[in-house]
Amino acid sequence: MLFVGILIAQVFGTWLWISQLKASEHNRLIEVSQTMGSRIGQTVQFFKKLPDQYRHIVLDQLRDMGGTRFFVSVNEQHIALQTIPQTEFSQLVREQMSSSIVAQMGQARGLDIQFVDFDDLKILSGSNLMVDLPPKWKRFALMEPSDSSPVAVVQLPVANEWIYLAAVIPEGHMLNGVTWLNTERLLSIGLVSLTVLLLTLLLVRWVVRPLRLLARQAEAIGKGRNPRHMREQGSSEMIATIRAFNAMVGRIQKFMGDRERLFAAISHDLKTPLTRARLRAEMISDTDQKEALIGDLENLETMVKGSLQMMKDDAIHENTQRIDLSQLLLDLASKNQIYGLPIELDIQPGLAVDGRNMALQRMFSNLMDNALTYGRAVTVVAKGNPQGMVIRIMDPGPGLNDADKARVFEPYYRLTQKPSGDHVGLGLGIARSIANLHGGELELKDRAGGGLMVEVYFPS
Repeated sequence: MLFVGILIAQVFGTWLWISQLKASEHNRLIEVSQTMGSRIGQTVQFFKKLPDQYRHIVLDQLRDMGGTRFFVSVNEQHIALQTIPQTEFSQLVREQMSSSIVAQMGQARGLDIQFVDFDDLKILSGSNLMVDLPPKWKRFALMEPSDSSPVAVVQLPVANEWIYLAAVIPEGHMLNGVTWLNTERLLSIGLVSLTVLLLTLLLVRWVVRPLRLLARQAEAIGKGRNPRHMREQGSSEMIATIRAFNAMVGRIQKFMGDRERLFAAISHDLKTPLTRARLRAEMISDTDQKEALIGDLENLETMVKGSLQMMKDDAIHENTQRIDLSQLLLDLASKNQIYGLPIELDIQPGLAVDGRNMALQRMFSNLMDNALTYGRAVTVVAKGNPQGMVIRIMDPGPGLNDADKARVFEPYYRLTQKPSGDHVGLGLGIARSIANLHGGELELKDRAGGGLMVEVYFPS
């Protein structure tokens, strides 16, 4: 976008410059054309008043005296010339010269004004080129014209002859037309635009480099890693952002540590009063009340154990490594064969992910165990593509309604009211946390034909 903007600005600037140049040239050519037309009209009037026998004598005398501003000759016939293409400026000069000549000498029938290149200028007859004449003729003919200056040729019939006048249009290159986007200007525009673009790319790269590093560190936090302290660099705004990010990381790490210690301490300290309460419950003589109270205490103790296990699972900090996910799923399926329940596998070989081995084993083991517990069978499908990997764990059990699909991730929520020692309602929440820790997502969907499908997605 920046390059296109610079290019448009360059093209517009060139167009504006050419427009101003054309306006200046327009005014200058009007002045030159009017002056030249007036002088040509005076010269024609002078030669018209001369008797025929004196015209050639006067021309010879003028050449011997050092020439005039025009090449003047009296020809027997009109000379056909190879003209330059007509442009806006050549038409302007022709109109101004014609009006000045007419204003000077009155109506001029047969007036012919043409523009030719100096190399194509013919004189005296249709076979004589000015460039082929001796130097003496060139010196007397025109005032050192440049090769690029066009020549205005005026031919006017007088009696039985033609008066021929040729004059260089000073700096008249505009008469040949203006190509405002020629090769030279295009090259200039391209070089300027590319230079500015290169400098801008270097600047943007310098600004964006710390931003990319910041994005990687933020992603690492989202995956449960402890990012290193970032060096403050870049623009003043970027330095302020990195400083705030480093402070935020420090506060998050302190908060997580305090939360783990507090939760673990509370769960641990609850075990002692629970033990005392159970001893007191055993002393109650009323059997019904004793069993009800003991049941409540067992449920509470199970929840405390689950909380401690959740903190233990969350607090394990493994090093990230390359994991063969296909082999991991095959190993877990092999271990679950001991239950003697149907297990179907459709696992694409070679699937790999950067992650924590124990955490992934815990997640997929929990999902397979749930499928075997509630569906009495499990089907594992694992496929990969350039965008990522999808692992589907399906069972033919009763499935879940839409409300339960959202609530089963809540702590301690179970479809049956009473928790057991093995299932306290924390497994799916921990499994989704592990998926999120690896940059993935875990979703619950309906299985075709009935049952539940747990879909785990890991981006590439």
